[in-house]
Amino acid sequence: MAASKVFPNGIGRYVCQLQRLTLNYCRAGGSSRGIREYIDSEVLNFAKQNPEVAFYVRERNGKHPRIVAKYLNGNSKIIDVKNMQPSEISEWTRRLLGESGAKIEKIRKFWHTDNPSIQGTWDPFLNKPSSTLSFDSLQEQSKNG
Repeated sequence: MAASKVFPNGIGRYVCQLQRLTLNYCRAGGSSRGIREYIDSEVLNFAKQNPEVAFYVRERNGKHPRIVAKYLNGNSKIIDVKNMQPSEISEWTRRLLGESGAKIEKIRKFWHTDNPSIQGTWDPFLNKPSSTLSFDSLQEQSKNG
């Protein structure tokens, strides 16, 4: 059996960015029924499948249910799961598991550079001497050429 090559730059190694997942629910609240069912049926299997993520189940009486995701970069994301079915909550936990935790930013330009040019934009007359750029000479060139 051949050993797989490990690259020195970390390619090929996956580090889950989700550090902690906290499920907050109310014991008696009607809006928490879905998350209570999810905790009873699916959360144990999900935690076993993802040992790199710390799972916390916290009771918050009198409050609506929510999922709090904490990522390695320090960002947190709160998902309100009020009146959701267990299948929807399972979908949210899988989605949070795959996210990086970075804030979504709108791309203003379709290209990006770390060192923007200070030269300005190019035009066809950029390197020509200004004496040859008179209006009369340009008209003459267009008639001849």
